[in-house]
Amino acid sequence: MARALRVEFAGAAYHVMNRGNRRQTVFEQDRDYELFLRKLAEFAAVYDVSLRTYCLMPNHFHLYLVTRQANLSAFMQALLTAFTVSKNRREGQSGHLFQGRFKAMVIEADPYEAVVSRYIALNPVRTEFWRQQPVAARRRHLRDYPWSSYGALIGLRTCPEWLDARALLGAWPGTNAAQAEAYREFVEEGLMREIEDPMATAPARAVLGTEPFVDRIRRAFTVLEQKANLRREKAQAGMLARCVPLAAVLRAVSEEYGVGADVLSQKGVRGSEARQCLIYLASTWCRGRQTLTRVSESVGLSLGGLTSGAHKFRQRLQSCPALRQRVEAVAARLTAAEVK
Repeated sequence: MARALRVEFAGAAYHVMNRGNRRQTVFEQDRDYELFLRKLAEFAAVYDVSLRTYCLMPNHFHLYLVTRQANLSAFMQALLTAFTVSKNRREGQSGHLFQGRFKAMVIEADPYEAVVSRYIALNPVRTEFWRQQPVAARRRHLRDYPWSSYGALIGLRTCPEWLDARALLGAWPGTNAAQAEAYREFVEEGLMREIEDPMATAPARAVLGTEPFVDRIRRAFTVLEQKANLRREKAQAGMLARCVPLAAVLRAVSEEYGVGADVLSQKGVRGSEARQCLIYLASTWCRGRQTLTRVSESVGLSLGGLTSGAHKFRQRLQSCPALRQRVEAVAARLTAAEVK
């Protein structure tokens, strides 16, 4: 299993989640949920973490938080260890409760904070059972669910001091009540239509933000990749390092071969080495930013056509030094553009 590589810096926002070991139930009783929330509040204060949104489900949890210091790993290790030790001691058990390392996606708070918070808040009505229920029943369940921050954020329950509601709701104008009402409408829009998982299209499932933000974080991953000793960490860092917009690849190939970018991207252009080079580089340099299906559509191919074309070109590279040299020249253009 790939080991997630951490990018930590002061002021970083994250969507953090983890599942029970082997997807087993972690929160079996009310006192398990209560214990986790006590530990969450305790260690958020110790590590100076701003908690914005949370949702605890029987076999997993979601958090949206901001670390005022570069200490996400230390905070999460302390939280999960303390919860596990306390629960095991109380029940006379031992062993892991959670499935490996927690997952954490770096988020560009503006403009994605509200979108991530909504996705987390809707978890209680995203189960197979609740998807089948009428909207009114789903709305009641969403508002009444006790192990989520949603009820507190919209004013139905007392907001705990450790939940940074003002930081989250401040994105909406008006009084506190008006902000809470606007947030409620925003979240409950997800009861009327399917809300896309904002993390599904995130590059390498590691960072969610605008292109400048993604590029900044990608560079940090690239530096960390050079320092990483663990192969499992290198896999994700390497994927994010190859997180280049298709437009940049198209421009670099066009400049190297002296062929118009509009011609290169046209469907039906066959036999052109420049076109084949574009297909190969797009499948390798762009896959950290978007799915291969999206890449293939962008260059006018089916997914099978993209992967087949990239495979054939890779075979040619192995036996043709001149071709390798030219592809390396295109890659050099991409690298040079990245460091400007």
